[in-house]
Amino acid sequence: MAETPPSAPDIEDPASLRVESPVATYGTREAPALVDFADHWLTVLRHFGLRASAIAGSSLKQVREALRQGIPRKAFDDLRDELGVSTEELADILSIPTRTLARRTEHFKPDESERLLRVGSVVCKAADVLEDPAATRRWMTQPKRALGGLTPLRCCDTEMGAREVEALLGRIEHGVFA
Repeated sequence: MAETPPSAPDIEDPASLRVESPVATYGTREAPALVDFADHWLTVLRHFGLRASAIAGSSLKQVREALRQGIPRKAFDDLRDELGVSTEELADILSIPTRTLARRTEHFKPDESERLLRVGSVVCKAADVLEDPAATRRWMTQPKRALGGLTPLRCCDTEMGAREVEALLGRIEHGVFA
């Protein structure tokens, strides 16, 4: 007997046309929807001292515009000071040659800004979970067995590494150490 194909959604029933929000699953925990992620990025930009424009509209639009315009150089210096690392070390993690960094006196280019925002995002998450600036600095700069002996900061040199650090912070936040 042949299987009957699934029926098309009933157009009269609005529930059958509902689309689930874009949610990624990390382990057994769901990550917030896209809008929440954009709000997170806005929080990171504010941490860097940037003001969100009320005219710009949506959070995602504001974040994209900030990246296009470039993150100010001061954000790099503030992040370096917050972490207590050298200019050379942070530049290496961000894949910005020190000679190029010396020329960035105003704003970073969009791709450099995106990498800076990635590291800032992880630092903000760590500060939120650990609730103490000194603890955050120590945690970000000391090797972790769960990260293969690398420091969380060093793992942030790639997007995948930054997501792994965030997953580790999520496990700490929820008391899951396995």
